[in-house]
Amino acid sequence: MTDPICPITGKSDWEPLCEQDGYEWVRFRDSGYVRLRTMPELDEAKEIQSPEIGARYIEGYTGKEASKRRRSRRRAAYLRRHMKTGNRVMDVGSNVGFFVEAAAALGLDAEGLEINPVLAESARRRFPHLSFHACSLEEFEQQGVFDGVYCSEVIEHTVDVVHFTRQLFDLLRPGGVLYLTTPSIAEYMAGGTVNRNLGAPDHKLYFDKKNIGPFLRGIGFTAVKHKIAFGGGLQVLARR
Repeated sequence: MTDPICPITGKSDWEPLCEQDGYEWVRFRDSGYVRLRTMPELDEAKEIQSPEIGARYIEGYTGKEASKRRRSRRRAAYLRRHMKTGNRVMDVGSNVGFFVEAAAALGLDAEGLEINPVLAESARRRFPHLSFHACSLEEFEQQGVFDGVYCSEVIEHTVDVVHFTRQLFDLLRPGGVLYLTTPSIAEYMAGGTVNRNLGAPDHKLYFDKKNIGPFLRGIGFTAVKHKIAFGGGLQVLARR
């Protein structure tokens, strides 16, 4: 078994955090970063994105469609205000397409990227005039062409967080901006102890407010800024 390495410090100073449903979670002492002790391969992770998973997402989004669309409009407007180099935007993890729809309604040249084929097809049916790519970011080939990238509740699912985030960086033109959201490990702990299910194997890693900035700057991003997240989790803007 390969020893886990912290993507922030480069150290292997991990300690056991908890075991849930047969999965071991570890925490790195210096950074507080949390991940599965053993990460699956990319092909294994893609297999998790089954039609059943896609159907459950669609069912959940349908039940909350109005609120999801309102949130997408707020976030698209927020990202647009911070885009300085142009109007081309990519939603990495576009789900059923609400953010792409909202961004396009604001006049942005928006498209989506979705690893789950059921979700990508649902987005295409809902919004046939918009562009959705059914593949993982790791398989996507365009680089340096977007002025804004939105990536919401995706990074915690990745098997190689450094590689994935470098690819987010590479999507952007110089001066382009990333709008990233992800759960915080702080939401799952009380008194230093995990008190909620961490969601393995779908969820594989967690940042917190203190360590996500140093991580993004280590990738090459600058001007990392936290946005107040009233609903919990982390919301971060970072510029290439």
